[in-house]
Amino acid sequence: MKHKFIIHRRLPSLNDYIHKINRNRYTGNKFKQDIQNEICWEIKTQLRGLKIDKPIILHITYIEENKRRDIDNVYSAVKYIQDALVAMQVIKNDTAKWIVDVKPKIEYAKESKVIVELEEI
Repeated sequence: MKHKFIIHRRLPSLNDYIHKINRNRYTGNKFKQDIQNEICWEIKTQLRGLKIDKPIILHITYIEENKRRDIDNVYSAVKYIQDALVAMQVIKNDTAKWIVDVKPKIEYAKESKVIVELEEI
């Protein structure tokens, strides 16, 4: 079974996070928490209490409005997504036992967003 939710914004890149951490570690932590909280809200409103007790494959489609960011920096946002899934108790943990694979891809469109699909195994 597959479950899907959409993050209606462009997620920060690894460079964005590193920039915040280099300024001040507390600022960097708050930055990560704020992003994670936004994702938690999307999960709460779209998945409505879903709890998965099986391993999953995480399919993530990053829709970017331009090609200015390096692909590896875009893909690093998976950390925010995984941590939010655990915080919302959708999955038990983000270890390899519960997330057996992550399949990211990038597409380009006028408006940035992230489409996340959880495929139960």
